[in-house]
Amino acid sequence: MKQFTTIITMLICLQILSAQQWQWPDKPKNITALPSSIGGRDLQRTMFSFTGSLGVRCTYCHVGEEGKDFKDFDFVSDAKPAKNKARMMIKMVKEINGKFLADFHNDNSASIQVNCQTCHRGNSTPIALEDKLKQTFDAAGIDSTIKQYRALREQFYGGFTYNFKEGTLLRLADKIYADSTKRQAALDVVNLNIEMYPAFAFSYTHLASYYEDMGNKQAAIESYQKAIAVNPKNEILKKQLERLQNGK
Repeated sequence: MKQFTTIITMLICLQILSAQQWQWPDKPKNITALPSSIGGRDLQRTMFSFTGSLGVRCTYCHVGEEGKDFKDFDFVSDAKPAKNKARMMIKMVKEINGKFLADFHNDNSASIQVNCQTCHRGNSTPIALEDKLKQTFDAAGIDSTIKQYRALREQFYGGFTYNFKEGTLLRLADKIYADSTKRQAALDVVNLNIEMYPAFAFSYTHLASYYEDMGNKQAAIESYQKAIAVNPKNEILKKQLERLQNGK
C-alpha cells in the first residue's frame, strides 16, 4: 500500500512539473558550492537528489510558495538559512569523498563515496530513532514518546529513514535508565519492545538486568525464565537464571 501511495505521489509531482512554465536554466545564477558550469539537466538531477535524500520540497531552501509555478520562485535568493547550510553540506561531502575516502576501495575499480542520502535517509535532520525519541521523552514524557514511536513506525516502517530493528528501543531504554528517577519509563520502553518483537529474547534479559540492578530479584528471575521460553537452547541464559536462583 505504501509503495502504491509513493508511486501515485511521484506521478502527481511529474504532472505538476510538466505543467509548469519554468525551465531549468543552463546558466544558473548564484552558484557557489556546485560546479559553476553545471547545466539545467544536471542541476535538475542534483536538486531532485537533495529533496529525495532529505524528504523535503524545494521551499525548504528556496524562496517560493508550495504549489506555485517555479517561475514565481526566487531561486537566486539566499534569504533562507537552509540554503547556506546546504552549501556547507555540499562542501563537506566533497571533502569527505575527495580527501578522507579517496584511498578506500571496495575493489580495484570503485571507491567508497558518501552523499546526502548516506546520513539523511529521507529525513531533513539526520538523527537516529532512539535519539529522536529521547528528545521527545525529555520534553514530554513517556506517553508522548510511545505515541510518537507508534506513529513513526506506522509511517516509516519498511523504509530507510529510521531503524526499527529490535535493538533500537533497548538503546532508548538504556538512555532513559541512566536517570535513576526515570527507571519505570525505561521498563515501559522495554515492554514496548517486547510487544513489537515478542520473539526477541534479549528484551527479557534487558528487563532482568534492570530488575536485578533495582534489587527486584524475583522479577529478574521471571524475566530470565521468559527469555529461556523464547530461546530454550541458550545456555548462557540458563546459567544466568541458575545464578540468581542460587542467590549469587
